[in-house]
Amino acid sequence: MLMLIQFAGILAVLITSPLIWGLTQTVKARLQGRHGPSVWQMYRVIAKNWRKDTTAPEFSSWIFRLAPSVSLAALLAVLTSIPLSGKSPAGWPHDILTVFFLLALERFWMSLAGLDSSGTFGGLGASRTSTIGTGIEPAMLAAFGVMWRLHGNSSIIPLAPILIRAPNGAVAWGFAACSFVMIMLAELGRLPVDNPDTHLELTMVHEATILEANGRLLALSQAAMTLKFSIIMALGWTILGPHTASPWLNLAFLVVELPATSVILGWIESRFTKLRYFQLPTYLSIAAGVGMLGFIFLGGSNL
Repeated sequence: MLMLIQFAGILAVLITSPLIWGLTQTVKARLQGRHGPSVWQMYRVIAKNWRKDTTAPEFSSWIFRLAPSVSLAALLAVLTSIPLSGKSPAGWPHDILTVFFLLALERFWMSLAGLDSSGTFGGLGASRTSTIGTGIEPAMLAAFGVMWRLHGNSSIIPLAPILIRAPNGAVAWGFAACSFVMIMLAELGRLPVDNPDTHLELTMVHEATILEANGRLLALSQAAMTLKFSIIMALGWTILGPHTASPWLNLAFLVVELPATSVILGWIESRFTKLRYFQLPTYLSIAAGVGMLGFIFLGGSNL
């Protein structure tokens, strides 16, 4: 039964990820006084690009052509590693360190694609993506460090039910949640870290790495982008969100939580402006520090 629930959750995230992305874009536009795109727009964009002919920059290699597929494959592996219903089938891999490695692999290949495009802005985006990634990884380890404190290994488990019973658990959960929200904005390339809507090359980060992509390569990159958007939110809710004893009910919660989070992200982006690039290390250091505070508050608990 758990295997069926896991596959149902994976299929639901795969199908709805462009819709979740589109919901954020629409909410942000409406709050900024614009009509904005339809929530279904990303489905149309991916389908249109998939039907187009694909070309590659003159001096690019097989790396540029392979990178979107590797990126999408890494994200699919991440999605299958998350116990979306709060419980994993017997023998199912669900290790947070594996998830961190796969997310880093996705960033690495997209950075390679930017460098291999032989374009100035592609290299700029690759450099910025790699630099931001080196700050995201320790911050994410700090945010989820309470898992090591709770049960001595790196398996992905719902933390909220355990933290509620622990002394200082609510405080530790609050710090971990705040840290994860900051990390999520950085990992997904949202404001105030990056602006996915910008067309100004000097301020691009992720978009600069796919500036030369077109046709099916661009469609795969956009599909990976929307899938990552849902995956990161699902990871946060799986670990830090409310859970019940029923896996089906937990999956139903997730169906509501993802759209709700996308609306909140749209509101956040409508209220903030992009930070200067050299301010991002400070932002990521604060995210890591907040996560470590949660670990410290939990350190004195007798679990």
